[in-house]
Amino acid sequence: MKNILKITALLLLSLSFTSCKKDNFTPVAAESFDIRQYVLIIKETRSNGWIDNIRLRTFEAQGKCVIFTEIGAIPDKGYTYSYDKGILKLFYGGRPDNELKVENNTIKSTTDDVASRSYKLIKIPSDNPFNGNIYSGGWKSEGSLLTVVASLKFTDTHFSEASINLPVPDKTYELIKNIAAYKRDVTNDVFTLWVLSEGNLEGYRTDYGNNNNSNRVRGTFTKQ
Repeated sequence: MKNILKITALLLLSLSFTSCKKDNFTPVAAESFDIRQYVLIIKETRSNGWIDNIRLRTFEAQGKCVIFTEIGAIPDKGYTYSYDKGILKLFYGGRPDNELKVENNTIKSTTDDVASRSYKLIKIPSDNPFNGNIYSGGWKSEGSLLTVVASLKFTDTHFSEASINLPVPDKTYELIKNIAAYKRDVTNDVFTLWVLSEGNLEGYRTDYGNNNNSNRVRGTFTKQ
């Protein structure tokens, strides 16, 4: 009888201890989503697969946005945003422009009814991913089957481009949120934007030439 009482007491003590451990357990909080740590990439694609337009929208303090295109930053300061409970609202000049639903750090739906327009959130890396890397690929014009072969080499501030025998990087570029690189060649009136997305490097270039007739090419490059 005494042994039974001792065993019962030990069981009760064990259950009490287990209960206390559960009561004191603090679950790990889920990582909060900060839209300012992302860049929204917006593309407009024609039926032939040609990307006609690309925009990068950054989310800054005080609800401000900055828009980058292949010809540089848009100077207009009327772009703003708000984000709350998975709903990203975009405004222009104080007026609603678009509303997007965000789930698991991706765009799930949008009120924008343009079928050719796509939206993608890219997390801003902590370091410059261009630095020290070489990419090989080429440029194409719309509707052309010809690829102009090119390679790119980047440092943290400069790049070089050539079809063969890459020189030491000697041209400066502007780094945009650690996901894009921008270069305006003032002498030749050429604008270039490179965008990194899921390990792939995409190139967007507009050459206005001497007669202000723009020639646009698109490029795809692979890290070597």
